[in-house]
Amino acid sequence: MSPPTPSSSNPTTGGFSVPQPGASLLLSFSFRPSPYSQPAPFFILGSGPLAAQRAFAAIEANASVVILGKGNLENVCEELRWRVNHGQVSWVDLDQFSDITHDTELVNPDLVDTFALDKYFSGLPPSVSPKFLCITDTLLSTTTRRSRASALSIHTLCHSRNINVNTTDYPDLCDFSFATTYRFPDLPVISGGSSSAHLPTNGGALQIAITTNGQGCRLAGRIKREIVTRLPRDVGKAVGNVGKMRALAKERDRDAKQMFPSIFGFSGPSTTEDPEELDPCADTDTAPTPNSPIPQRPGRTVFIQENGFSPDGETTADRTRRRMKWVAQISEYWPLEKLAAMTEKDMKGYLEDEGAETETKAEVDPSVTPIETRSSCMATTKSELPPFSVPLPPQTSIHSIFPSPPNTIKPGQILLIGSGPGHPSLLTIAAHRALTELADIVLADKLVPAAVLALIPSRVEVVIAKKFPGNADRAQQEMMERALREARKGRCVVRLKQGDPAIYGRFGEEVLYFRNPPPRSPSTTTPAVDHPPLPPTLVIPGVSSALAAPTMFDIPCTQRGASTSFLITTPVGKGGKMLDMPKYERSRTVVVLMGVARLRSVVKTLIGSGKDADYPPYVPIAIIERASMPDQRVVESTLEDIEHAMESAEVGAQRPPGMMVIGWSVSALWGDGNVDVLSEGDDGEGETSGKCASEGTGILREASKTIEAEFREKNEQEMKQSEGTKIGNSEDVRRVRNWLGDGVRWRVREGLASTWDLFNIDSE
Repeated sequence: MSPPTPSSSNPTTGGFSVPQPGASLLLSFSFRPSPYSQPAPFFILGSGPLAAQRAFAAIEANASVVILGKGNLENVCEELRWRVNHGQVSWVDLDQFSDITHDTELVNPDLVDTFALDKYFSGLPPSVSPKFLCITDTLLSTTTRRSRASALSIHTLCHSRNINVNTTDYPDLCDFSFATTYRFPDLPVISGGSSSAHLPTNGGALQIAITTNGQGCRLAGRIKREIVTRLPRDVGKAVGNVGKMRALAKERDRDAKQMFPSIFGFSGPSTTEDPEELDPCADTDTAPTPNSPIPQRPGRTVFIQENGFSPDGETTADRTRRRMKWVAQISEYWPLEKLAAMTEKDMKGYLEDEGAETETKAEVDPSVTPIETRSSCMATTKSELPPFSVPLPPQTSIHSIFPSPPNTIKPGQILLIGSGPGHPSLLTIAAHRALTELADIVLADKLVPAAVLALIPSRVEVVIAKKFPGNADRAQQEMMERALREARKGRCVVRLKQGDPAIYGRFGEEVLYFRNPPPRSPSTTTPAVDHPPLPPTLVIPGVSSALAAPTMFDIPCTQRGASTSFLITTPVGKGGKMLDMPKYERSRTVVVLMGVARLRSVVKTLIGSGKDADYPPYVPIAIIERASMPDQRVVESTLEDIEHAMESAEVGAQRPPGMMVIGWSVSALWGDGNVDVLSEGDDGEGETSGKCASEGTGILREASKTIEAEFREKNEQEMKQSEGTKIGNSEDVRRVRNWLGDGVRWRVREGLASTWDLFNIDSE
């Protein structure tokens, strides 16, 4: 992967990205009527097949379409004539507004339609004042093509009336253009209720648009087809399901408000606000990250109290905000195929307040037969038998003359597996076999990428943890309880985590829970049941993202001459508590996991107040997102500029999951290399020089002290020369300037090298 050109090399740009002219501002318009105004019609000049295409696109956008032509409907193409006759579009004959027989000045035929349009527009009421006009009869391939002089005259008229114009095959006479689009079908949500009956069955909410900025319309069509064929066939249904889920996230609280109008309120400036308006960034692309930290919910709630608060202290508005954030998380992390397969029952379950599932009746009541507890939505096991179908041993008396039958329930097994940083080829062989051959059910964390989940056979049930903001602790408990229940049924349970499970993966909590399980689930009040002990949990290590992610961008955690050690930490403690960050050591690389959402507080803590133990503001930092995935990205900057970089137009929204790498190793391998950061005697491998090592530890210790003292004195002198500020070390500032570029404050690199295609793994 070749490094991209830096954003800017000119100090006068302030380090911000330099706009590159020639692009199009891609906007999407909807002409749906609102309670406050009626959208102006969409006007189309022309009556051929292209006009029919433009009309159809406008109709699908809920626009009121007006076709402007000449003569009667016999001169109109068949499709437009049908739509006019069936009331889908309106027809205006411009000949009715032409007056050339009484005005000798209108001898130029190129001005006839201009004056007719001017007269027609002048007679329109303000409520239907035109905003868009599409001229379609300038198509190059037609024999009756409108002249350029006529098109230019109409374009000038429209500009005088603030009307945006699109002129076919005349790019210089276009204020807007039409992208090559595709609309994915959006099938109804599978549900027994009537609430999903309104969803369309052909055209859906998802549309994609491709533009070549006028450089190749035919090629744009081909690129569109390439993209469409590479997306899942039911991706449109996934979008429809997310839309339905967003409505369900607000539906319960809206219904409760109607039930208790005098006591049920939303916190905010107005009690009549839509719950979604209370948090406009809950499920849009304007939020920098869907992982914005919010307090953990301490308790569980199953009903709404009449005072407007839930038993765990949440107001109704807080609960609605939380649900909308959960929808955003599901949209961000879950595989498209899983989103498309959601039923309305699934959606309500994902948004349910209760965190953990209850135990099934069969687990606590041996008298219940297996058929009464069978779940129709569960996948079959490798023996093609549904779960819960293992026969339970009958109850026998100790005085019976018949021997008790042997216990036919096979012992279950829990496998705790690390999925690596993301690319399926970075799975270990053991993890791959567990997922593809051994698993009966997979309980996956939300950060496990879809490419890894795609390797799991379709016969295996996959459950994704609801570790959304404010719900991590509940979701963790839910997954541990589920794993234990499934293993007690004799199933092979794969608990799938990203990276390595022992690196901030709650590995210890789960091992201890499975080793010493509680006598009964805290989510049920039924009597405890004695279960045979399970085999020890098998932990399969994974490639840690903390090490793999920097390597994907040629950033070493240790490098001779730049870093002699590295430290992995996180700013997030139990219950979301902010933790202390490590102090600055010049020779150490710090890898920060789960901290990008708290970037501002992390940077503020690191830079501090300028004390010796604080980080200089010019220290390099890299934020790595979605490492080893096709859309992987790294943003490289300094501590003082990284916030501005992440908020810049060039970077846009964050792409979770992300991590930070802080220290001089970030810039060590850029270009010709920058491996002279540390003192000459430190080779980065614990030796100062061959001579010192041969003369014994005493001399080595003295040499180290001398080097350290000289280095400290040099730094102190440079700090004083810079008036005591952290901008001080002139040599380090030079290093940063050589690394990023003179006047450049950050760099963005993205994309996975095509060579990685050699290691793709085909799914079932």
